[in-house]
Amino acid sequence: MAQYIGTTVITSVVAGTNCSGGGTSGTVTVDVDDAFLVNDANDTTSGTITAAGFTTTGIVDAAIRKFTPTGTTTDGTVTGGDVVYFGGTTSMTAGAIYHYKSDGTWELADADAVATSDGLLAVALGAASDTNGMLLRGMVTLDHDPGAVGDVLFLATGGTGQATATAPSGNTDIVRVVGYCLDASNGQIWFNPSSTFVEVSA
Repeated sequence: MAQYIGTTVITSVVAGTNCSGGGTSGTVTVDVDDAFLVNDANDTTSGTITAAGFTTTGIVDAAIRKFTPTGTTTDGTVTGGDVVYFGGTTSMTAGAIYHYKSDGTWELADADAVATSDGLLAVALGAASDTNGMLLRGMVTLDHDPGAVGDVLFLATGGTGQATATAPSGNTDIVRVVGYCLDASNGQIWFNPSSTFVEVSA
């Protein structure tokens, strides 16, 4: 069974009308205090525990986070990672890489200049940042094929929000690692932008 390790398991639970009766609707709110779960050696149960659209308050410590390649060619698919929902930006391209601007919106990332590549980078998971989300780090399918399996990927020039296996080399171009290629033809990568970059000086 799953067991709690810590001092306080649950401080409050409020169940919606249908939830406690096994219905398909209702709300459960769980406040935790420095809690985390582990699977002990005596677990003989089978099945899967799933939860979607939930919120925790307090500190949750997961010993292992499982990430697997997306396994799909659908642009903007993510199977695990860190996703944020802000920026108020629409008409985005799912699977493209965006740069967070000083005005609080997202623009297509471009390694042609520091101003469009130096800050927070994320992959758009749909047309709207606040609805579909922006992946900061994780397994994702891009809208293009950036290289061969195992290649180090860099932010590309050209203003299209792409990654490339070839480091930019033009004068004032920005060399910034953004992840690693997991599939040569399906756009699947591990997205993990470096916090540092180098400006090329010819």
